[in-house]
Amino acid sequence: MAETVAWDAVLEEVDAHAWRARVVPLARLDDVKARLAEIIRQGGFSTSLAAYLSKWNRSELPASPTALSVVVGAVARPLTQAILTWQGAERMVQVPPHYAGYRTVPDGLAAAVSAALEPLGYGAARFEPPLKTLATCAGLARYGRNNIAYVEGLGSYLMLAACVSDAPPPEDAAWSGPQALERCADCAACRHACPTAAIRADRFLLHTGRCLTLHNEDTEPLPLWIDPRWHHVAVGCLRCQLACPENATVELEIAPPERLDEAETAAILAGEPAEGRTPETQAKMGRCGLDYSPELIARNLRLLLEQTGT
Repeated sequence: MAETVAWDAVLEEVDAHAWRARVVPLARLDDVKARLAEIIRQGGFSTSLAAYLSKWNRSELPASPTALSVVVGAVARPLTQAILTWQGAERMVQVPPHYAGYRTVPDGLAAAVSAALEPLGYGAARFEPPLKTLATCAGLARYGRNNIAYVEGLGSYLMLAACVSDAPPPEDAAWSGPQALERCADCAACRHACPTAAIRADRFLLHTGRCLTLHNEDTEPLPLWIDPRWHHVAVGCLRCQLACPENATVELEIAPPERLDEAETAAILAGEPAEGRTPETQAKMGRCGLDYSPELIARNLRLLLEQTGT
């Protein structure tokens, strides 16, 4: 095996696979976990979300390879769409970037890193640490006032991923506290666009208890204060990202819509497990992101369709 690794060359190869990436020593995970633990301690999350974040912060390293380095990456992701057939009419729904391929796309980073390191005798394996904190501390991303990660050239229309490697880390790997976008100091576009007042003028940290995304990604009942008219996508929320000037120069790819017939739509709205659907239906749902979580997607789509009537 090589005693040192030319990580710049490795990351160039990874970039050729559409992944922007940074590498840091494994020990940096201690800082990442401490930062997330402090955020959890400050509170503001639902019980189930706090439990989820705590579990994420205790994510275990893969058994192989023996980890020495952590690579964090970002890849551009499209806005996806589905045409549902509901009550005899077709209804278009959108799914924000990040949800389609949620479980599979991150494998691409580990595959790209492994391919670049293989000639040197090293490998890589997928790992799921607190990604936004890792990406911002490693200098790959910066936070917007909406608390979403932004990467130069990709804006916020992306998916983050990480992997570990047995290759020795670079001695000069950049590391700092999470950085914010400079324009956020004088911009209130996302704050004005947020329907729930989750983005505040008096602090940078998101008011998580008011965030629509955090609620419609949560299995707990939606709070009564959420206005049905605020629902506009199948899961998550796009309003702050679409209003953000940082995204104005980024070309958001919009994928062709997947068309689902009356029976397929009814199965989705019933929250039926993906395993019970035909391979063709499963593939369509995967391409447009409606396979993210059957239970959550069913609830959110019912609310969306009932309040829009379109």
